[in-house]
Amino acid sequence: ATKTYAYNDGDGSTYYDVEYPIQMHGFDPNFHFVGMTFNPEGFADMKDKYFLLNGRSYPDTVNPDPLQTQSADGVYHFSQPLPTIVKITPGQRALLRISNLNVSEYHTLASLGVKMQVVGYNAKLLRDQAGNNLYYTTNSITLGGGESLDVILDTCAVRSTPSDPSSSCTTPIRAGTYFLYTPNLDHLSNDAENFGGQMTEVRVQ
Repeated sequence: ATKTYAYNDGDGSTYYDVEYPIQMHGFDPNFHFVGMTFNPEGFADMKDKYFLLNGRSYPDTVNPDPLQTQSADGVYHFSQPLPTIVKITPGQRALLRISNLNVSEYHTLASLGVKMQVVGYNAKLLRDQAGNNLYYTTNSITLGGGESLDVILDTCAVRSTPSDPSSSCTTPIRAGTYFLYTPNLDHLSNDAENFGGQMTEVRVQ
Protein backbone atom coordinates (compact mmCIF):
# COMPACT_ATOMS: atom_id res chain seq x y z
CA ALA A 1 0.00 0.00 0.00
CA THR A 2 1.10 3.57 -0.66
CA LYS A 3 2.27 5.39 2.45
CA THR A 4 1.11 8.94 3.12
CA TYR A 5 3.11 11.80 4.60
CA ALA A 6 2.23 15.31 5.73
CA TYR A 7 5.30 16.68 3.94
CA ASN A 8 8.02 15.50 1.59
CA ASP A 9 10.23 15.16 4.67
CA GLY A 10 12.84 12.71 3.33
CA ASP A 11 13.02 10.69 6.55
CA GLY A 12 9.43 9.45 6.83
CA SER A 13 8.86 11.27 10.11
CA THR A 14 5.54 12.82 9.09
CA TYR A 15 3.87 9.52 8.19
CA TYR A 16 0.16 9.30 8.96
CA ASP A 17 -2.74 6.91 8.37
CA VAL A 18 -5.81 9.19 8.38
CA GLU A 19 -6.21 12.94 7.89
CA TYR A 20 -8.73 15.48 9.20
CA PRO A 21 -9.00 19.24 8.57
CA ILE A 22 -10.09 21.35 11.54
CA GLN A 23 -10.94 25.04 11.28
CA MET A 24 -11.36 27.02 14.50
CA HIS A 25 -13.37 30.20 14.51
CA GLY A 26 -15.93 32.26 16.39
CA PHE A 27 -19.23 33.90 15.57
CA ASP A 28 -20.74 37.13 16.88
CA PRO A 29 -24.50 37.14 16.16
CA ASN A 30 -24.82 40.86 16.94
CA PHE A 31 -22.10 41.78 14.45
CA HIS A 32 -23.74 39.49 11.90
CA PHE A 33 -27.13 41.12 12.45
CA VAL A 34 -25.72 44.64 12.04
CA GLY A 35 -24.11 43.53 8.79
CA MET A 36 -27.55 42.66 7.41
CA THR A 37 -28.87 46.18 8.09
CA PHE A 38 -27.85 49.64 6.93
CA ASN A 39 -25.64 50.18 10.00
CA PRO A 40 -21.86 49.96 9.59
CA GLU A 41 -20.21 47.10 11.46
CA GLY A 42 -18.06 48.11 14.40
CA PHE A 43 -15.10 45.77 14.20
CA ALA A 44 -13.70 47.07 17.50
CA ASP A 45 -16.89 45.95 19.24
CA MET A 46 -16.86 42.42 17.82
CA LYS A 47 -17.19 39.81 20.57
CA ASP A 48 -17.74 36.18 19.66
CA LYS A 49 -20.45 34.28 21.51
CA TYR A 50 -20.26 31.01 19.61
CA PHE A 51 -17.00 29.07 19.24
CA LEU A 52 -16.83 26.58 16.41
CA LEU A 53 -14.89 23.72 14.88
CA ASN A 54 -15.58 23.34 11.16
CA GLY A 55 -18.57 25.64 11.54
CA ARG A 56 -20.17 23.65 14.37
CA SER A 57 -20.29 23.77 18.16
CA TYR A 58 -20.42 20.71 20.39
CA PRO A 59 -22.45 18.46 20.33
CA ASP A 60 -23.01 19.11 16.61
CA THR A 61 -19.28 18.59 16.03
CA VAL A 62 -19.85 14.85 16.55
CA ASN A 63 -23.01 14.66 14.45
CA PRO A 64 -21.96 12.73 11.31
CA ASP A 65 -24.86 14.09 9.23
CA PRO A 66 -25.09 17.44 7.41
CA LEU A 67 -26.91 20.11 9.41
CA GLN A 68 -30.03 21.75 8.06
CA THR A 69 -31.65 25.08 8.83
CA GLN A 70 -34.85 26.74 7.72
CA SER A 71 -34.37 29.81 5.52
CA ALA A 72 -36.66 32.77 4.93
CA ASP A 73 -38.39 30.84 2.13
CA GLY A 74 -39.58 28.25 4.67
CA VAL A 75 -37.52 25.49 3.08
CA TYR A 76 -34.85 23.53 4.93
CA HIS A 77 -31.39 23.87 3.40
CA PHE A 78 -28.39 21.70 4.22
CA SER A 79 -25.27 23.41 5.50
CA GLN A 80 -22.03 22.63 7.31
CA PRO A 81 -21.59 19.12 5.85
CA LEU A 82 -18.31 18.39 7.62
CA PRO A 83 -18.29 17.10 11.23
CA THR A 84 -15.16 17.09 13.39
CA ILE A 85 -15.18 13.47 14.55
CA VAL A 86 -11.62 12.11 14.60
CA LYS A 87 -11.70 8.34 14.08
CA ILE A 88 -8.49 6.37 14.58
CA THR A 89 -7.80 2.65 14.76
CA PRO A 90 -5.61 1.81 17.79
CA GLY A 91 -1.97 2.05 16.72
CA GLN A 92 -2.62 4.49 13.87
CA ARG A 93 -1.52 8.09 13.42
CA ALA A 94 -4.00 10.85 12.54
CA LEU A 95 -2.87 14.07 10.86
CA LEU A 96 -4.86 17.12 11.95
CA ARG A 97 -4.48 20.17 9.72
CA ILE A 98 -5.62 22.85 12.16
CA SER A 99 -6.19 26.49 11.20
CA ASN A 100 -7.59 29.46 13.11
CA LEU A 101 -9.92 31.67 11.08
CA ASN A 102 -10.79 33.98 13.96
CA VAL A 103 -10.17 37.70 13.60
CA SER A 104 -10.66 38.78 17.21
CA GLU A 105 -8.84 36.36 19.56
CA TYR A 106 -6.54 33.41 20.02
CA HIS A 107 -7.83 29.84 20.22
CA THR A 108 -6.37 26.89 22.11
CA LEU A 109 -7.05 23.18 21.60
CA ALA A 110 -6.00 20.50 24.08
CA SER A 111 -5.88 16.73 23.73
CA LEU A 112 -6.58 14.44 26.65
CA GLY A 113 -4.98 11.01 26.58
CA VAL A 114 -3.55 11.15 23.04
CA LYS A 115 -0.27 13.00 22.62
CA MET A 116 0.05 15.67 19.94
CA GLN A 117 3.18 16.01 17.82
CA VAL A 118 3.48 19.32 15.98
CA VAL A 119 5.27 18.78 12.65
CA GLY A 120 4.31 21.84 10.62
CA TYR A 121 3.61 25.55 11.09
CA ASN A 122 1.80 27.75 8.57
CA ALA A 123 1.98 25.05 5.86
CA LYS A 124 5.73 24.64 6.34
CA LEU A 125 7.63 21.65 7.71
CA LEU A 126 8.89 22.43 11.21
CA ARG A 127 12.58 22.10 10.42
CA ASP A 128 15.54 24.47 10.61
CA GLN A 129 17.83 25.48 7.75
CA ALA A 130 20.32 22.79 8.70
CA GLY A 131 17.67 20.12 8.18
CA ASN A 132 17.07 19.34 11.85
CA ASN A 133 13.52 18.43 12.83
CA LEU A 134 12.02 20.89 15.29
CA TYR A 135 8.95 18.77 16.02
CA TYR A 136 7.66 18.90 19.56
CA THR A 137 5.17 16.89 21.58
CA THR A 138 2.52 18.68 23.61
CA ASN A 139 -1.00 18.34 24.93
CA SER A 140 -2.23 21.75 23.75
CA ILE A 141 -1.67 24.21 20.92
CA THR A 142 -2.56 27.90 20.63
CA LEU A 143 -3.15 29.72 17.36
CA GLY A 144 -3.73 33.34 16.44
CA GLY A 145 -5.93 34.44 13.58
CA GLY A 146 -4.62 33.20 10.22
CA GLU A 147 -2.15 30.74 11.75
CA SER A 148 -2.12 26.99 11.12
CA LEU A 149 -0.44 23.92 12.57
CA ASP A 150 -0.04 20.36 11.36
CA VAL A 151 -0.45 18.03 14.31
CA ILE A 152 -0.17 14.23 14.46
CA LEU A 153 -2.13 12.27 17.05
CA ASP A 154 -0.33 8.98 17.67
CA THR A 155 -2.37 6.18 19.23
CA CYS A 156 0.67 3.91 19.58
CA ALA A 157 2.68 3.82 22.79
CA VAL A 158 5.45 1.52 21.50
CA ARG A 159 6.45 0.67 17.91
CA SER A 160 8.62 -2.19 16.65
CA THR A 161 11.06 0.39 15.27
CA PRO A 162 10.78 3.54 17.43
CA SER A 163 12.50 5.73 14.83
CA ASP A 164 10.04 4.68 12.09
CA PRO A 165 6.47 5.93 12.70
CA SER A 166 5.20 3.68 9.89
CA SER A 167 6.48 0.50 11.61
CA SER A 168 4.05 -1.89 13.28
CA CYS A 169 2.60 -0.92 16.63
CA THR A 170 3.36 -3.38 19.43
CA THR A 171 1.56 -1.49 22.21
CA PRO A 172 -1.39 0.71 21.16
CA ILE A 173 -3.12 3.00 23.62
CA ARG A 174 -6.42 1.86 25.07
CA ALA A 175 -9.44 2.04 22.75
CA GLY A 176 -12.11 4.51 23.79
CA THR A 177 -13.39 8.05 23.36
CA TYR A 178 -10.97 10.89 24.02
CA PHE A 179 -11.61 14.61 23.76
CA LEU A 180 -10.12 17.44 21.74
CA TYR A 181 -11.33 20.64 23.35
CA THR A 182 -10.48 24.18 24.32
CA PRO A 183 -9.29 24.71 27.92
CA ASN A 184 -10.65 28.27 27.71
CA LEU A 185 -13.81 27.60 29.71
CA ASP A 186 -15.70 30.57 28.27
CA HIS A 187 -15.27 28.95 24.83
CA LEU A 188 -17.05 25.78 25.97
CA SER A 189 -20.51 27.30 25.65
CA ASN A 190 -22.97 28.19 22.93
CA ASP A 191 -23.72 31.76 24.03
CA ALA A 192 -26.02 31.33 27.08
CA GLU A 193 -26.08 27.54 26.74
CA ASN A 194 -23.31 25.67 28.56
CA PHE A 195 -21.63 22.38 27.58
CA GLY A 196 -20.91 23.24 23.97
CA GLY A 197 -18.40 25.29 22.05
CA GLN A 198 -15.03 24.13 20.76
CA MET A 199 -14.99 20.46 21.63
CA THR A 200 -15.06 17.22 19.67
CA GLU A 201 -14.34 13.53 20.15
CA VAL A 202 -11.32 11.45 19.20
CA ARG A 203 -12.68 7.95 18.80
CA VAL A 204 -10.00 5.29 19.05
CA GLN A 205 -11.76 2.11 17.97
